[in-house]
Amino acid sequence: MRGLPETVERNRQELALQLALGPALLSSRGFGDTDASTGYGRAAELARRLGDDRDRFAATWGLWITIEARAKSASDHLRLRLQYLAEMIEAAERSGDAELLLQAHHSSWSTRAWNGEFASAIEHVRAGLALYDPERHRHHALMYGGHDPGVCGKGQGAVALWALGWPDQAVQSARESIASGESLDHLPSLLHSLWFAASVYFLRRQTADVLACSARLLALGREHALRMYEAIGGVFHGWALIQQPDAQAGLTELRAAVATFATTAHLHLGVYRAILAEAELRAGNPEEGAAVLIQAERSTDQWWRAGYLRVHGDLLLCGPHKDREAAERRYRQAISVAAGQQAKSLELRAATSLAMLLSEQGRRSEGYAVLAPVYGWFTEGFDTLDLKEAKALLNKLGS
Repeated sequence: MRGLPETVERNRQELALQLALGPALLSSRGFGDTDASTGYGRAAELARRLGDDRDRFAATWGLWITIEARAKSASDHLRLRLQYLAEMIEAAERSGDAELLLQAHHSSWSTRAWNGEFASAIEHVRAGLALYDPERHRHHALMYGGHDPGVCGKGQGAVALWALGWPDQAVQSARESIASGESLDHLPSLLHSLWFAASVYFLRRQTADVLACSARLLALGREHALRMYEAIGGVFHGWALIQQPDAQAGLTELRAAVATFATTAHLHLGVYRAILAEAELRAGNPEEGAAVLIQAERSTDQWWRAGYLRVHGDLLLCGPHKDREAAERRYRQAISVAAGQQAKSLELRAATSLAMLLSEQGRRSEGYAVLAPVYGWFTEGFDTLDLKEAKALLNKLGS
């Protein structure tokens, strides 16, 4: 269309096409797609020329979600994401438009969650879902990011709830996300719900549920040539297989899925690399695990920062030359990071690892003092492996 004469009508038509093409590219190629990012940049330029606030908002949303394609560093990534987020919030509040406010909350809960600001993310999820109506807003999936905001709020909210120490509320929210996704006639929204449900089942370490959910995600992604979702399904499917007797097949699948995902997006890539690093460690490949973890720790996924540090501590305890002092420092750093994020579930994992190390060194009372207050905070999720293992360790340390 750029070869046509510059007219208002021509620009309106191109703007509409760019905004329609963006979500399709995101669903099929992933959030790091450069063509989608370029298209949203063009849409933002056209919307400014035409003075259309609603379309300018949609274009800015597109720039926000495709930030991986234009950010040159982790600091640049966060700076630009917050810049676009601020522009959307300002525009939504200025207009008083409930639909724009919903999408401002949508982008806010994602930004806050993946930056490790879990409590703030939940506040935005609740505010956004209070504005959301499945029928009135079903067209949003075709405008903003290729997925339904209600499905996303319940799905991403589930991950934030788990991190904050509410594993039972998290799995309930994930199931509601799937139910919402199944009620819509929009495949990418269903896949989005399966993504976060698989994530929550993984976080709760429910192998059978991860296997079932990821197999569905993998099959649908493959059938419809949606590479990002196929890769995500492969990550979790591979992890689930590793927990079973066929561990080598799972490790092979996990390696391939992480490599594929790296070609579609960078959001969560660090987390998936950390999953692979832990799998390599479990398979007796500490050198491979260390190499992958170095890549993972350079990511922008601050929400899993405590997880990187914990796995790094585990790696330091591998092989004949165990560095217990360095491992202890990593575990304590992980506890500090998790506590600063109010991420009780991540804090519990790091505290369990540290308490186990202290116990092995004969420092049982120290280990008990580290783990007991974190475990004592929880009021739900006592059937999860994390809490069961922490309880068993406390019983051993206190005996």
